[in-house]
Amino acid sequence: MSGPVISHLLSLSLSVLAAVPLQTGRVLSVQDGHVVLVRLGGLDRRVRLACVDSPEQSQQPWAQQAKAALAAELPVGTVITVELRARDVFDRIVGVVRRSGFDVAPQLLRTGMLFVHNGYLGRCDDLPYAAAETTAREQGLGVWEKPGGIQRPWDLRLEQNNTNQEP
Repeated sequence: MSGPVISHLLSLSLSVLAAVPLQTGRVLSVQDGHVVLVRLGGLDRRVRLACVDSPEQSQQPWAQQAKAALAAELPVGTVITVELRARDVFDRIVGVVRRSGFDVAPQLLRTGMLFVHNGYLGRCDDLPYAAAETTAREQGLGVWEKPGGIQRPWDLRLEQNNTNQEP
């Protein structure tokens, strides 16, 4: 495909996302601490929680704790609403995920399961995530058990020169 064709397809994708900012779906599985597989509009789609990041698989036990916490918040079969924010280069939908109208990320941040990751494909200043993370940090919960927290997953990927790995 040529550059103009790719640009056109991208603009069509973005216009579709803009036209349908909210989608309702059903959780099929939890892939890690910030990615779920969801049935949206008849398609199985990977949805990445916007503006957060979870520990990498090598960061145990925190990665497993984050995945288990997200699975507890979003059990298989749960109906969710996704506020579409972007689509990333890994063909994931990036969005705010709500269960029964409530954003699931703040609770995961308050318990130290996730890190705020400002600016991953979009604005984050309209979300109350920093205050939730501060609560966990002050109480030494989850990834904040160690003073200053564990190494940030984005720094670990950069250190390992693993820039093609999905964040």
